[in-house]
Amino acid sequence: MREQTVTMRFVEKLAIPVIVIAGGMAYLSEQFDMPILIPLAIGIFGVFALLLGGDTLIQGRIQLFDRLYSRRESYSGLSARLLGVIIFLFGAGLIVFAVWDWFTPDNAGELLGEFVKSKRGLGVFLMVFGFFTLLFGLIRLITGSAHSPEERNAWTDLGFRLRGLIITVVGILLLIAGGWLFVQ
Repeated sequence: MREQTVTMRFVEKLAIPVIVIAGGMAYLSEQFDMPILIPLAIGIFGVFALLLGGDTLIQGRIQLFDRLYSRRESYSGLSARLLGVIIFLFGAGLIVFAVWDWFTPDNAGELLGEFVKSKRGLGVFLMVFGFFTLLFGLIRLITGSAHSPEERNAWTDLGFRLRGLIITVVGILLLIAGGWLFVQ
């Protein structure tokens, strides 16, 4: 059990250096007209997301900071693994985008723009967004309030679960709308 805690803390501690390094690379890219740094910065964020998502999938727990109320939210079990899936797939998407941008500079953004202009492309976009929305809604529906036990109460928990239900329904509707646009 001790080994898992050390691994989780190591991945969590990578967040600040990753933000500083990748953010600094993006700034330098704009300041000194070095566009080659943008895919590297995106790739660094992607690798971090892969590590964090993979670690969350393996460990089955993650702790996030709720900036609105200045407190931590703890997820474990199925809800943490679903969050790990979201983070992992987001990282994979960032890496694919970074590789595409590396080999075809300035074309990746244009390709994405052209992709969503077609009905089929917009359908795929809505299905992907709906999938992630559905997963997030399920996390809230399963977990309710992820705050510490002393900060939780029945009404707060019910509110989180109801929002999770609404988000899940929206995710399903987005999946249906995206599928409909895709097959048209």
